[in-house]
Amino acid sequence: MMDKKIDLNVLVEQVKDIVLASAKFTQVDSFSVTEKEGESWNIVTSADVAVQDYLQKELLALLPGSGFQGEENHQQDTSKEICWIVDPIDGTTNFARGMQQSGISVALKVGKDLVLGVVYNADLKDMFWATKGNGSYLNGKRISVSKKDFEHSLLCTAMSLYRKSYAKICSDILLDAYMQIADFRRFGVASLEICYLAAGRVDSFFELRLFPWDFAAAAVILREAGGVISTMTLEKDNVHLSDELVLDAPSPVIAANCCENLHKIGKIITKHMADFDSAEYK
Repeated sequence: MMDKKIDLNVLVEQVKDIVLASAKFTQVDSFSVTEKEGESWNIVTSADVAVQDYLQKELLALLPGSGFQGEENHQQDTSKEICWIVDPIDGTTNFARGMQQSGISVALKVGKDLVLGVVYNADLKDMFWATKGNGSYLNGKRISVSKKDFEHSLLCTAMSLYRKSYAKICSDILLDAYMQIADFRRFGVASLEICYLAAGRVDSFFELRLFPWDFAAAAVILREAGGVISTMTLEKDNVHLSDELVLDAPSPVIAANCCENLHKIGKIITKHMADFDSAEYK
């Protein structure tokens, strides 16, 4: 169990320092790029691996006995009560192509509860962070979600990159949503997109298939900024919002500035996934 004397506000400052230090591995002149499973759209760079190795070493030293769930190298020690959830570079393709939209993402989970989140864009020097019950911040300034209604909202979204077989259902959902909102935005990095939602820059978010490391840290930041986020449970003839965030498998993720907008997005998604074969989802 977590030491009751641990102060999350002290811990988050330590985590921020570790994340800042890890960013040095992204500020390099050259790096290798490898395709995962031979898929040209699914890549990992040597910088991803270097950042994760550094974060794993430092975060486990910060809380001895904690677990570590990271995107790279199959690091999935999630059996511990306290567990770090890490994406060393979310938006790897952006990073590899020199676009300044990628983020180092670190969350802390205690039991089933996400209690700390840090997301850092090293190129723009934007540090988002939050701890449970203490608000959300961007570079030291308190942030909060917008008050936009659904009709006037901007939706961050994307096609299901790593499962292109889901392209048709994604496009159907997006077209339906597009006719009811102001416009779309796509930055190619889920963690930052959810942070932009937390900062009031966009108003809602949807992706059909994300892993926990894609959204865990940003989820803390969004909730503390007044927003809402949910994963969706896919069961035969029953697609619905999960009671708790799914943190051990890929899942659809929706988020919004308020419950009303979340449920409007959820209704659109549910309509188009009525005939979805959940047994094929992985």
